[in-house]
Amino acid sequence: MNIKALFKSLLLRKFTTGLLILQLAITLGLLVNSSILAFDTKGKISQTTGLDNDNILIMSTQPTSGSYRDLDYFRSIVNQDIVKLNQLPGVNSVSVTNQLPIATQGMSSNIYDLDNPEQDKTDKYLQSVQYILTQENLADAMGFIILEGRFLNKDDQLDFGSEQKRNIVITESLKRALYGNESAIGQETNNGFIVGVIKDIILDPTLPSDKQYGMFVNTVMEYIFTGRFYVLNIDPHQMASVRSQVSETILAVQAERDIFRVFTMQEHLNRFYRDDKGLADLFLLLCGLMLFITAISSYAYSQFHVSRQQRFIGIRRALGARKKDILLYVLTENWFVYSIGCLLGCIVVFGFNILLSQYISLSKPDIALFLLAVGVIFISGTVATWLPAVRTSNIPPVIATKTV
Repeated sequence: MNIKALFKSLLLRKFTTGLLILQLAITLGLLVNSSILAFDTKGKISQTTGLDNDNILIMSTQPTSGSYRDLDYFRSIVNQDIVKLNQLPGVNSVSVTNQLPIATQGMSSNIYDLDNPEQDKTDKYLQSVQYILTQENLADAMGFIILEGRFLNKDDQLDFGSEQKRNIVITESLKRALYGNESAIGQETNNGFIVGVIKDIILDPTLPSDKQYGMFVNTVMEYIFTGRFYVLNIDPHQMASVRSQVSETILAVQAERDIFRVFTMQEHLNRFYRDDKGLADLFLLLCGLMLFITAISSYAYSQFHVSRQQRFIGIRRALGARKKDILLYVLTENWFVYSIGCLLGCIVVFGFNILLSQYISLSKPDIALFLLAVGVIFISGTVATWLPAVRTSNIPPVIATKTV
């Protein structure tokens, strides 16, 4: 096949060829980056959080009774709730907390070792550490892995307004930031004495994996008349049964409160990334439309070109060209245009990636994904061009004499 002749043929219709090449480049750029966004989102949703997502049930509640303003009454109701929820078949452990992992908002505080008060100035992540109020059963309910010391116990709970130094539990990455490879047990910070270190969990997915700084304090019973979460650890295969009973169980203890949502930790993770997933789905839909439109454009381009070249094709047939030679000629011309479009698409791919990265978190393109996208475009283009190519190969030699 004479590439030079093909190129000259394309120059004769440079405007329509240029539009198709531009469309192919944009389609490739959109396809690659949409795939990256979809894979990134899937990876985020399926990431290891350090928690047993499918077997953790969460209930979001808010008291509506003024009786909760009495601290003793509040504590009594919470304790009764925990007892009743623990009695449900399939429930392994129950706890209460003011905020959940996998979130970007909530209580936070700076932290530093008392012997090194400049720490939070050298590490900006120490200036806003998640400050989680809870009680002693959260480790069992969430399935935390204790790396050093212990988790909080009942003795760590202080009376409201107590000036006594609190005991705290911190995450592994926070311990490394404060003390490196040294033990953190017994160390004193501006927020209290460290009694335990847990293996990292995903507290804020927007932060680096080695910056999941968090501290846990047994003071949830100090803060009254606020919304909170009950966290239940459930036996596998018992989730549906327990889920259907939790709301009526605590309302039977005290009915004057709102129950906003009952959800699993996996659903909580999915909800966190719902905007990312929606954007990925939208881009994939646009991809499908662009591929469809590009295929139609390729069909129209080839069909129009064939209609203008009937005499030329007829002469080639009269000179001995076989049907498969004509078929290969039309397809090769299509592949040549697609090759130019994909080469230009390399620039568009990186341009789109840089532009989108200004607004959303997006991985860089890799060669495997690029080649896969090029393959999809070539296949769709070949299918779209096949019918005009077959029709062209069926042009009889006599057409050359009729058009002379």
